[in-house]
Amino acid sequence: MVMNSTPLTEVADQCNGTPIGVPETPLQDVGVSGVCHDSRVVAQGDLFACISGAEHDGHLYASEAIRQGAAALLVERQLDVGVPQLLVPDVRKAVGYAASAVYGYPSTKLKVIGVTGTAGKTTVVHALAETLQATALPAGVLGTLEGTHTTPEAPDFQKALSNMHKRGDEWACVEVSSHGLEYGRVEGTEFAAGIFTNLSAEHLDFHQDMETYFLAKRRLFEQTNGVAVVGVVDEWGERLANEIRELGHQELVVVKPNMVESPVLDVSTSSFEWRGHKVRTPLLGSFNMFNLVIVGETLVSLGIEDEVVAQGLGEVRPVKGRMEPLRVQGSDISVIVDYSHKPEALSVALEAVRRFSTGRVWVVFGAGGNRDSTKRPLMGQIASELADEIIVTSDNPRFEEPSEIAEQIVGGIEGGTARSKVLLDRAEAIHFAVNHAESGDSILIAGKGHETYQLIGSEERPFDDVEVAKEAVQVRVRTSSS
Repeated sequence: MVMNSTPLTEVADQCNGTPIGVPETPLQDVGVSGVCHDSRVVAQGDLFACISGAEHDGHLYASEAIRQGAAALLVERQLDVGVPQLLVPDVRKAVGYAASAVYGYPSTKLKVIGVTGTAGKTTVVHALAETLQATALPAGVLGTLEGTHTTPEAPDFQKALSNMHKRGDEWACVEVSSHGLEYGRVEGTEFAAGIFTNLSAEHLDFHQDMETYFLAKRRLFEQTNGVAVVGVVDEWGERLANEIRELGHQELVVVKPNMVESPVLDVSTSSFEWRGHKVRTPLLGSFNMFNLVIVGETLVSLGIEDEVVAQGLGEVRPVKGRMEPLRVQGSDISVIVDYSHKPEALSVALEAVRRFSTGRVWVVFGAGGNRDSTKRPLMGQIASELADEIIVTSDNPRFEEPSEIAEQIVGGIEGGTARSKVLLDRAEAIHFAVNHAESGDSILIAGKGHETYQLIGSEERPFDDVEVAKEAVQVRVRTSSS
């Protein structure tokens, strides 16, 4: 057996797999040192998971994986190959348990907090980690800003948790997407707490309807006995809280907007009271104050004193591309970059900007191509109701025609009182808004946030809203002072 490997028999027990041996290798002598689902990157000693998807069948790549060094296979049907196999009904559902065993059951050695919902996941996981770190509790983050998937595939997820533990983290704060739940990416994980932020229309091209979308999110709370923290800001949160309450096997913590007391917002800071403690934060918007209260209630439910948590909340920094204000000395306008790329998120972002703006509110935004198209006119309507000046531009058009996406957005703007303009070149659109804004105006650049590229066809072209906007504002400042 390979050093630092896990017996295949133990892996079989954890994923309920039926071992299939080979004559020349007794099963009790077989060990695996990693788990992989991509035959191109298999390492010596790996268990190769033959995942069957809509486009690819991993069983077809088993021979390649063996040539790369796979010691065993996780399969749904027996293959005629020369290495041991574990036969399971569904590789996707089993691979998380297998990976957990191979990587040493990392979620039993960490306190894992999973965050799901439509909006706010990234901010909440980063705020959890920074609050914990401010209280001298080492914490790691796994989510949108750390990889190509919000929730990595199950082998990568378990390996990432293992690496957090090895580097000394005691807590893991992770985003759990509906895709991740649907595809079983967090199976085999023990959660100390699960958090639900909210639910609004998103990914309906994948889930088909809101009911299916909700049921996917609910899976996080079905697979864990940890604390359930539910933000009740809509009917979906109310329903989830009631269903968890009826099951009665989890501690339920309900968080409502009225728990944000005495809120004060301006262009650079927000402040509020929570559990009798004053919290001042550079995070902008009432929704971010609510996100911080969700963080606070979660950590208190896990045994940390509220006074300590409140101090930590004040240390949380803005997340890149999430209501991120540009700081340019001498600027007479406010520019905020945000990831809001769905109707509800765009609405709350614009409402936040409207509250602290002393002048007109501008919004520069588009919509992603090859994604749910029904949200495009709705986003146009929201912009027309909450902004004074609208610049419709290109987002990540992918394989769609940018002008056709813009036309669908404009269809929702028509009839509103806001002035609108279409400039498909995103850099030109940002520069136009900055150049034509008047002193005291505020500009929200929405849709891409932290992304540093544009997806045009199959090509990733470098593009960073923050850098382009900063350059435009700096030019404005230099021009006005000359």
